[in-house]
Amino acid sequence: MVKDMTGRKKRELPAYIRGRLSLDELLASRRVFQLVYEQGPLTQGEASEALGLSQGTCNLHFQRLEYDGLLRALRLQPEGRGPGRPSCHWELVREQNASLGLVFDPPHVFVQLEDFAATPLLSLDASLRACRRSEKIGEKVCVLVERAMAEVRTRRLTLRNAFAALPGVLDPASGAVKRAVNFPALEGLDVAGLMQTRFQIPTLAHSLGAAYYYGEAVDIPANSTALVIYWDLGLGFAFGRNRQLLTVQGGDEGGRTISELGHISIDAEGPPCHCGERGCIEAYAGGWVLLQKYAQQGASSLEALVALGQAGHPGFRRTLREISHLLGRHLAGAVQLFGVTEVRITGPLAPLFNYGRKAFFAGLAEIIGLHRSSGVQVQVTADSKARLLAGATRAARRAYIYPDEFNRLSRLSITLQGQRLAGN
Repeated sequence: MVKDMTGRKKRELPAYIRGRLSLDELLASRRVFQLVYEQGPLTQGEASEALGLSQGTCNLHFQRLEYDGLLRALRLQPEGRGPGRPSCHWELVREQNASLGLVFDPPHVFVQLEDFAATPLLSLDASLRACRRSEKIGEKVCVLVERAMAEVRTRRLTLRNAFAALPGVLDPASGAVKRAVNFPALEGLDVAGLMQTRFQIPTLAHSLGAAYYYGEAVDIPANSTALVIYWDLGLGFAFGRNRQLLTVQGGDEGGRTISELGHISIDAEGPPCHCGERGCIEAYAGGWVLLQKYAQQGASSLEALVALGQAGHPGFRRTLREISHLLGRHLAGAVQLFGVTEVRITGPLAPLFNYGRKAFFAGLAEIIGLHRSSGVQVQVTADSKARLLAGATRAARRAYIYPDEFNRLSRLSITLQGQRLAGN
């Protein structure tokens, strides 16, 4: 007998199912699960027709998924008074399955437990300000996850997986942080390894941009390529289409992802950046730059910067227009390359974008023309923290339901795929 993550004993898979499902057919069970997730509730007949499987094979897959606690049968009586046989529809068990989202957004780490109905069940956070080494951060994470696991047991949930969103450059194989220029204490942190060793929870570590993107994706129109700009101490970018994140892994030792566009140099003689280069976009527009520049005006935090903008400080408003114009000019090439039609501005400093919106479009138009730039829709996210946490748990669910999507993103350079998707 084995136990699931709630500590309950779990019976073995019936022998008649084990004996009749080959490895390839087990993969087909994932296809059945995905179909019910996308289109359910539906009957076995509808599933067999949609997937090209026999009724008998479909029946085995549904029984296996029911045994795993992922699907359940709904028997509906026919309308009217006739003695007709009840129809059996299958649906996803949303309220008993859950995922965990971990968001490392220095100087804080957040942990959110959410069921498959997208209902937040528990939100926790801890400050990382006193942490100087990744081991100390790992200890704080374990304390939060222990509390989340207690909630899982109390609610008798099945915790399927976790998703960790981290800033900086990650190792494409393990997800460990290789470089985090705005919070070096994260470097060397292997969240996936830690979660597997301490809690036996399958965990995917990805860029912070993934959580920001999936937090916004729910409101992005289908067949639209979106650019999500997250603006806090640093400046990050995420591109996606049809709720799929587009990622590029570079060839240098540290690697580059699209989220690292903030550390692409636009002026070899520009101001120094935390990453060691000069003239990066972030060196002009990052929150840490603004904090340094306006410290004497009382801007000691990101919240204070927002308040400074809202108070109408003339010099600060002018700086915001300059930053927005710069972003428009230097993101125009990526907007054109990927066919971006939707832009979302999120993060603690997102409200400041409203003071530079016209300048952003002016910068875009200077490079790609008025016609192309006028086709781009820009929205500022009101509650960026809630979206960010929801994005992490949404990414966790998607990674569980569509594992190949994230495996592909982790191991392949898909620059050309991104261009192809943008043209669909």
